[in-house]
Order: sequence, then structure tokens, then C-alpha cells
Amino acid sequence: MGASVGIGGLIIGISMLLVFSMAVTTLSNQTATSLEAIESAQQPDPITTIDNANFIPIAVHSIEVVFGGATNSYLDGFLTSSSCPGFSASFTVVDGIIEDSVAIQNPGSCSVVPTDMTVDGQTDAGANFDVVTRGYLFANLTNGGAETISTDTAWLFFDGLSPQTIASAGFVVDDFDNWFSGETVELFWDDANDHTRISLTVGETSVSRVITSI
Repeated sequence: MGASVGIGGLIIGISMLLVFSMAVTTLSNQTATSLEAIESAQQPDPITTIDNANFIPIAVHSIEVVFGGATNSYLDGFLTSSSCPGFSASFTVVDGIIEDSVAIQNPGSCSVVPTDMTVDGQTDAGANFDVVTRGYLFANLTNGGAETISTDTAWLFFDGLSPQTIASAGFVVDDFDNWFSGETVELFWDDANDHTRISLTVGETSVSRVITSI
């Protein structure tokens, strides 16, 4: 009889241990799930917008100086063109002759390939230029959320294809690693003639915008 009581107690004890072990496991799983939920709640989804995406069919890409004027013809200055609203470029001179290193500040939006490059505010001394134009696409993107976004995790797509991160792409006007809250970044391409839509994906958040010709 005593042996039966001992065995019965042992069985009950083992059962209690199993019940306790199951309860501890369940509590541990619930705690892990709760912690995951808390961490998720502390990391809100990113809020990003594509503020604009515009395509310029004819924009000034480069300028070669064919004739920079005679000696002492010019001072350092700027080029303009009535065919390309918004266009601006700067140049420097040596002995009054325009150097072949024209720097384009704004490619403009040209109605035709410009043949009317003029030196702004200076007497025309016959300078002549060879202008190369291309189609240009530019876009402004804003991080409207509260979190800083790594540019390694921000993906761009054109028409759903050609995925590339902002960090790896060569079209960022100013290189950067972190996209801070409230910051707007400018992107610029000269090889996007056939694209109709641009998309941005960060984590599970994706936004798109139709590219508009101007």
C-alpha cells in the first residue's frame, strides 16, 4: 500500500512538473510576442513622398567652346539662351578668352536645340559654342516620417523595373547615407527618356508617381 502511494505521488509530481513546464513555455512565448509587438509599435512605417517627377525632352547637357573670343574679349561670366528658359552656365576666362570648361548650373527646358548661346551682360565678341542636349528627368523626394532612413534601404524603380537603391545610384545631386526626417532630396537623370512612372519603396511602404513632360 505504501509503495502504491509513493508511485502515485511520483506520477502526480511528474504531471505537475509537465504542467509547470508547459505554463512557463506559454508565458515565454507570450512575452516574446508582446516584446515584438512593442518593438513594432515603436518603429512606425516610413512616410515618404515623391513630390514631383518631371521629364525635359531637350535640356543642355554640355557646352564646348569652339571660339572663346580674341584676347581680352571677355570677363568671367555667364551664358544664357532665349531658347532654353531656366538655363544658366558659368565660364571663366584666361587673358579674356573663354576657357573650354563651361559649368552648367541649370540645363533649362529648351524648345529647340539652342543655337543662340550668348554671353550675359557683356559685349559680343564673336564667341561660338557647340551645344549637346539630352532628355533629363528630375525628381524631389521627401521623408515625411519621424525616422531616419538609410539610403541602402530606399529602393527606386522605373516602370516597376531596374531596382536600385538611392545609395548605389549615380543620380543623386548631393551624395548622402542617411535620409533624415523632414528632408527633401533631389535626384537627376540624363538617361530616362522611355520611363513613364517612378516608384520608391522603403520597407513595406511604396509610393509611385507618373512622370510628367514639361
